[in-house]
Amino acid sequence: MTEATPTDDLAPQEPRPNRSGRRRMVPIGIGMGVIVAVVALVASLVGGSLFFYNADEAVARREALGDERFTLQGAPIGCSIIEGFNGEDPVVAFSVTFGGETVDIVHFGDPADLFQPDVPVVLDGAWVKGSVRVEGFDGVAADGWYFASDRMRVKHDNDYKNDEEYDQRLAESTAATDASGAVCGT
Repeated sequence: MTEATPTDDLAPQEPRPNRSGRRRMVPIGIGMGVIVAVVALVASLVGGSLFFYNADEAVARREALGDERFTLQGAPIGCSIIEGFNGEDPVVAFSVTFGGETVDIVHFGDPADLFQPDVPVVLDGAWVKGSVRVEGFDGVAADGWYFASDRMRVKHDNDYKNDEEYDQRLAESTAATDASGAVCGT
């Protein structure tokens, strides 16, 4: 037989110090971090989303929308497009039409690359009550409101037209009256 050593003693020993408090805090901290991240993500998605309205819907909801940002769609009226500057910044004033309604637009910044008459545009911005202050632009709607935009995208599809049809559409868009019946000032 071997001799017993103090480490081989089977007598009850003092329990180890309790470390479970620290171990419990780590999962709780991770869980709280995940909850905060999810709440921040949801808040940014909800706060960053804009409602989408066609021009006729936006006019119908103008009072309810107030100065809230939203996305507006319409087709630019060819005879209404005026490019200029607001100080040193480029600005484009034009009118769009959709569903029989016309909206005056002031876009702050360069127009989208494919911006042209009768090709639908999608704009982010808000309603502004007052007259448009862009030299040479009287507005087609001229209803005391305009849509102030800071982001423009051109909506296009894969339905390309031949050159003859394009020339005809271009001539129609530069005439004094557009397809919706809106008349540009002369």
